Amino acid sequence: MVFSIPLSAQKLITWETLGDVKFQKSFSAELGIDLLTATFGPSVKALDQQEVIIKGFMIPLDPLGTQYVLSRFPMANCFFCGGAGPETVVELRLHPNSIRRYKMDEVHMFKGTLLLNVDNAESLNYIISGAERM
Repeated sequence: MVFSIPLSAQKLITWETLGDVKFQKSFSAELGIDLLTATFGPSVKALDQQEVIIKGFMIPLDPLGTQYVLSRFPMANCFFCGGAGPETVVELRLHPNSIRRYKMDEVHMFKGTLLLNVDNAESLNYIISGAERM
């Protein structure tokens, strides 16, 4: 008897899919600033805690090369510098096997567990936990 086993349980997602979110400004008394609070749409909610694959541009956050964001756009057009929305960036929490120096704007594909963040102002709204470069 032959069994067919899927090669990958991850779902390839697009930046358009991550666009199924709305943001509302709310004041954080703790931080003393306005924050954008996310309300995720049904297609994004269905991906929470799921294994996903996404492709984007690398944006280093620290000089040691341990913290990165994956962006829909290169640095000149990304959320931090170019005015794109927060739905266009994903925080990468790298798997130990994928920790290395990545160059700005290198294009890579990562797999990992998508986490939706609504209330932690120290993280992005989208997080890929255990992110492994493919």
